[in-house]
Amino acid sequence: MRWKWIITIIVILGFGAAALAYAAYKPLLLSEPVTVTIAHGESTTAIAAQLEEHGALRSHRLFIWWARLRGVERHLQPGRYTFSGPTSMDDILDILRQGRRETVTVTIPEGWTIPRVAERLGAELEFSAEEFVALTEEQENLDRWGVPNSHMEGYLLPETYTFFWGAEPEEVLARLADGAEAVFVDSIEARVEAIGMTRHEVLTLASMVEAEAGIGDERPVIASVFHNRLRRRMLLQCDPTVIYAMGGLAPGHQLWSKNLEIDSPYNTYKHPGLPPGPICNPGEAAIMAALYADSTNYLYFVADGTGGHIFSRTLEEHNRARARVKRSGQGG
Repeated sequence: MRWKWIITIIVILGFGAAALAYAAYKPLLLSEPVTVTIAHGESTTAIAAQLEEHGALRSHRLFIWWARLRGVERHLQPGRYTFSGPTSMDDILDILRQGRRETVTVTIPEGWTIPRVAERLGAELEFSAEEFVALTEEQENLDRWGVPNSHMEGYLLPETYTFFWGAEPEEVLARLADGAEAVFVDSIEARVEAIGMTRHEVLTLASMVEAEAGIGDERPVIASVFHNRLRRRMLLQCDPTVIYAMGGLAPGHQLWSKNLEIDSPYNTYKHPGLPPGPICNPGEAAIMAALYADSTNYLYFVADGTGGHIFSRTLEEHNRARARVKRSGQGG
């Protein structure tokens, strides 16, 4: 009699397991994509409830049982996930266990300052821009990437990046900072030493080139002007350094001659040599321009009003160029 009960229980359990397996592997046809967001530390029960609420599961209880049976209950990865088409419960578990989350592609333009970079990253990845900026000022991070300044301006590489949605600000900062560091391979470090500069000075000069260059091809020429002026111990007189010292210009505003008197070590109209650090985050092309500037005798340049510049060897030539641009009504 006892054996009959045992056999009955085994049969029942077998049918139950078969039914559970059938439910786990049977695809559920989703009429439209379902997107769910799983927070760090969220329980399997909460995850199952969210999936069922969005119509991605037939039963949240079956999901929990199947997760336990597979031994993956504690291995589901946080992030944002989108499910579409025929999707089984087992498929969903595999996706969550492997962390096949949504990705977000973010482009950081060359020449942006840290606050602008943080604003874009925060908007695209949905984290605090203020937290990101604060990380760029933490001493631990300054030491990690060898930044001899109070912030990491200039040490984040402008590029197109792909992150998993939900990436933490610390992870994102590391990607951008490592990207800038990767530019300085051994041959580039040798060039830095050959021109008698430090990496910080190169990034500072590159940021000025980036801020001035409206046309990419002009970067090596603009860099040559700054190198020539540095060799002659002339003031660099770079307008973007003054704008940086002012905290930027409001939309529609321009730099006035009175602004050139601002008391700041970043004001290259008053202080000789390079400013204390980069004024934006230069791209690799600007860094290469700072390292491999064209060989010219230019000491001046003025914006021609079309995105480019007119370069001059003497102050007399420069003044004529400025007057010509002014007469044309295109710039100054």
